[in-house]
Amino acid sequence: MSDLFHALRERLLTAGVAPRHARRYVMELREHAADLTAEEMAAGLPLREAQALALTRLGGQEVLAQALLQRGEFRSWGARAPWAVYGVAPLLGVLAIYGLALGAIVGILVAHRPAPGAHPILPPWFGAATMTLGYLHNLVLPLLVGGGLACMATRQRMPALWPSVALLIVGIVGGAGVAEVQLPKVPDGYVELVVGWSFICPYVNLDIALRHIAAILLLTLVPYLAWHIWRKAVPQSPGGPEHGHLIET
Repeated sequence: MSDLFHALRERLLTAGVAPRHARRYVMELREHAADLTAEEMAAGLPLREAQALALTRLGGQEVLAQALLQRGEFRSWGARAPWAVYGVAPLLGVLAIYGLALGAIVGILVAHRPAPGAHPILPPWFGAATMTLGYLHNLVLPLLVGGGLACMATRQRMPALWPSVALLIVGIVGGAGVAEVQLPKVPDGYVELVVGWSFICPYVNLDIALRHIAAILLLTLVPYLAWHIWRKAVPQSPGGPEHGHLIET
């Protein structure tokens, strides 16, 4: 019986129902089926016959699915507006990460701004701090964002297109942001903060950006697409989403 309700849950997720609503609905159906089975067994039926009759009383898979699918409020935002969840949101997310890293660097520079006419002196840990911030906004945080998006799309059984777009945005935009501090080459010079994108001339740190992008995509997009391919390759068990009824044969 559990396999049959699992098939219904997969049917709901594939149709766009949010995972929390699908899980709660299937849990309620299982409890109701257990109560009906107990009633039939109390009337003298064996377990398997009681289960089959209880499922017959609940209705077919399509009937049970449509009871939830006809109510649009149970659909996930990824199914309602995939362009926003997997297009706009990832772009804003990596830009926000980039902005926070720039803000941290600027904050350090302002905090150690020299007096007028004095030679700029930065703390000895400044190089390590900027390098760490660079790895965070170019590699670590994009990996976390991409991994989170891939997990969310997997839970929601999203078609591969929009989540793949999201992971490409996170990998390419997040991995190629430039935030480089250039120290003065002459006395009384200025500390310069170079910001931009590695794919725009003069292509600052392009080699590093390509390595970061490759790492992000290999650890997020490739496993996600591999999961999709595996899921399509594995044959559906009897009673799966392609079958119309919940009764065992």
